[in-house]
Amino acid sequence: MTSRPSKNIWIRRQQCPCGDWKCYVTYEGDAEETSIASQLVKNDTSPSEAMISPYVGMVFKSDDDAFEYYGNFARKNGFSIRKERSRLSPQLGIYKRDFVCYRSGFAPVKKKPTGEHHRDRKSMRCGCDAKMYLSKEIVDGDSQWFVVQFSNVHNHELLEDDQVRLLPAYRKIHEADQERILLLSKAGFPIHRIVKVLELEKGIQGGQLPFLERDVRNFVQNRKKVVQENDALLTEKRESDTMELLEACKTFVRFMRGNCPQTILTDLDLGLRDAIQTDLPATKHVISVWNILSKVYSWFFQPLGSRFAEFKSEFDTLCRLETTEEFELQWNQMISVFRFNADKHIALLYSFRSSWAPSYTRGYLLARMATTVYLKSVDGFLKGIFNAQTCLRSFFEQVSISANFQNQARPEMQYMYTKTCIPIEEHARSILTPFVFNEFQHELALSMQYATSEMANGSYIVRHFKKMDGERLVIWVPEDEQIHCSCKEFESSGLLCRHALRVFIVKNYFQLPEKYYLNRWRRESSLVFYEENGTQHSNDDWIPEFQCLMENLFAESSITRERSDYARSELTKQVARILNEVGNMPEAEGVAMDVTLSPNG
Repeated sequence: MTSRPSKNIWIRRQQCPCGDWKCYVTYEGDAEETSIASQLVKNDTSPSEAMISPYVGMVFKSDDDAFEYYGNFARKNGFSIRKERSRLSPQLGIYKRDFVCYRSGFAPVKKKPTGEHHRDRKSMRCGCDAKMYLSKEIVDGDSQWFVVQFSNVHNHELLEDDQVRLLPAYRKIHEADQERILLLSKAGFPIHRIVKVLELEKGIQGGQLPFLERDVRNFVQNRKKVVQENDALLTEKRESDTMELLEACKTFVRFMRGNCPQTILTDLDLGLRDAIQTDLPATKHVISVWNILSKVYSWFFQPLGSRFAEFKSEFDTLCRLETTEEFELQWNQMISVFRFNADKHIALLYSFRSSWAPSYTRGYLLARMATTVYLKSVDGFLKGIFNAQTCLRSFFEQVSISANFQNQARPEMQYMYTKTCIPIEEHARSILTPFVFNEFQHELALSMQYATSEMANGSYIVRHFKKMDGERLVIWVPEDEQIHCSCKEFESSGLLCRHALRVFIVKNYFQLPEKYYLNRWRRESSLVFYEENGTQHSNDDWIPEFQCLMENLFAESSITRERSDYARSELTKQVARILNEVGNMPEAEGVAMDVTLSPNG
């Protein structure tokens, strides 16, 4: 009765944004899981492995577990099972389950219309009495399923291992085989050739597939019948989703009091792109490279085969290019080398290139939110929250718990050590948060490896002493103390790059201008509350004090029942008195307080 862990719903079975309803995104780890799953199936069907026969009193956590166990037992013993009857009650829901042999009962007599000739097909049912009946009971608050009847007496011949796999219950075409069958069918392969190709690819003899040729034929025919219907439904769904996204964008802008964001970071989605272009035309739509790379394996591993590693290397090079001209040239070369002229996923990526290619997104503020480290941490956090039973309320509760934990750990900030004797670093340490200061230190230390050459117009050419990095042009405007580097790191992340820092050092700056310390990177940024007329710092500490007083009162009064009763009685009196006095105080006098925060969070 071992259970296998279910796949994480956050990353599995994602609809591919290419628009094909049959196309799903898979990941590199899925191949390993598939091989493990297939190995488990092989182990389950091994005739040499002993398996305990079900018995009266046997306990299962759920009826699904019981059905799976009985099904495995049936397969090892030469028959299959089906679900027969169930019973329902308002209190317990389904509380009875009957599982029977596939040959249980008798086929109902069908009335034949006069004048029509029908082929008489012999029924498989012969009144077999093999069965397993279950009943649900509540034990210590948990539901459990008990076997109340079991019989393994059959009135028909049980099948051998090479025959039982051909029963309809076990003739399953796995998802990987389905994709391969559809691909070969689109290429024009007849059904018998598709079966032969699958046998050769799996290295098995003819007739050893877990399904028959007619199963493949039925599968292909059924898929062809629903293609047009599903395409129509998908088109209708896209239109509906786009309308919902448009409304969501309008709501977001209203919530931000009409201020549109400079940059918005999303997943790869056609509906999102259309909604952003319609309602947020001035906003830069960005898709992280990490999000793109996670889909590359699913899209190109199978068609490229052994050349996938070469393609991946070329694609990684594309993601490191800095100019759009270089990107376009390299992209066209890649298309030619790998013959991607008609590939739908390549066309999709190219249509979105202005949103994901670094050469197109460089210079738009992303504040390090598109980095692999950040996105992996967010992805890991969401995977820890989401499961098949997660509701919206539970999601927000988990986010709130995590935020409170971070806020409690925040006041005691770690001491930050300096790595150089440069005054700029000492000044930055008093302003920046630990995370950003660590990034700042990294850039500052690397700036020591660069040489500067001043130009006639006051700009600088900055070069690495080993020429490991291409030279950069740093424009310096002394009137406004403005600095602009050709790498556009500050415009992209909000942090000065090593090239700009090198120029500040050469210019004998002991402190960086305040405008190069963004509010989001400052230590006190979490204490800043934004209001309608600008930014205002709240010095009112009454909320933390109130919470502290209440925590101490609760801790002391909860020790005994007498303390609790006394505290409750006195607190009720005092709160009523204070509310009465506060209510009599004039509202027009005194200083208004910022009550953005509340004790309820």
